Amino acid sequence: MTGRAVVVVGAGVIGTRQLHAVLHAGDRVVAVVDGDLDRATALAAESGASAFTSLPAAVAAVGADAVIIATPSASHLRLALDAVQLGCDVLVEKPHRVPGEDAGALATALERTGRHFAVGMTTRHWPGVRALAAALAAGEFGELLSYTDTMHFQLGPDDLPGWYFDRAVSGGGVLLTNGVHAIDRARALLGEPLELLHARLRTVFPEHETEDSAELVLTTDSGAPVLLSMLWSPVAATGAGVAVTGTRGFGRVAMDGSWSIRTDAGERSGPAIDADEPFAAQWLSFRDAEPGFGLGDLEPTLQMIENCYREVAA
Repeated sequence: MTGRAVVVVGAGVIGTRQLHAVLHAGDRVVAVVDGDLDRATALAAESGASAFTSLPAAVAAVGADAVIIATPSASHLRLALDAVQLGCDVLVEKPHRVPGEDAGALATALERTGRHFAVGMTTRHWPGVRALAAALAAGEFGELLSYTDTMHFQLGPDDLPGWYFDRAVSGGGVLLTNGVHAIDRARALLGEPLELLHARLRTVFPEHETEDSAELVLTTDSGAPVLLSMLWSPVAATGAGVAVTGTRGFGRVAMDGSWSIRTDAGERSGPAIDADEPFAAQWLSFRDAEPGFGLGDLEPTLQMIENCYREVAA
């Protein structure tokens, strides 16, 4: 048999997409792990895998080259450390830890074992974000005048599992769930340090324990303003996405993945994408050990999120 042997931990929506991405690439899912054995069994049946309720038991029984962690956020760091200590490479859904946790033991384990570790930042695998990164790196926009990232979503009563709004399980609300993407994208695309100037968090849904709105004002080393806006709303959003304005042109990536770049050198664009597409691209990126998604790459993003929470609490 060929291909990497993979254990998927978490049999929910994201675990299902991760499993499909592995199979699409010609690799093998050998086990699915979930606290609900029936749910693990149902997903495992899609690939002929075995079902377990324990990661160590799964690896001991079937072996694995890699583990994908797609569970609620508060379990990510513990499971990632377990997987590394079991001798596996690890792709963990964002965030790799929740605010207040220390990733030092994981960093030590990675250094000791030499295992490959990556955080699942799917939006950086969108074709439009890739195109925007290349254009920025090539200086196509000229001097950067502004950068905005607006992640606004209409949130219906059943759109997200309830654990997203339980701080003990999620670690935070929209700032952590979506803001981690926005901050990570800005850091990766702009390629220079960002300074947090102001953060404002608010609850929109009275029944939510976590924040539904996060507005961040940052600046680059060169002084360009960076505005990040994340919102879970009862109303359908308009105009969401990433926008770059420069002295020589404009770039935009919408939340459906469609994109356009217009500069004095010409114009190009791309269509909306399927929801599974970035997961397929992400698995290939992980399998090929593409740099830029490791623990050290993502820790500054989590530290900035922690700073936002501290500023608001002060």
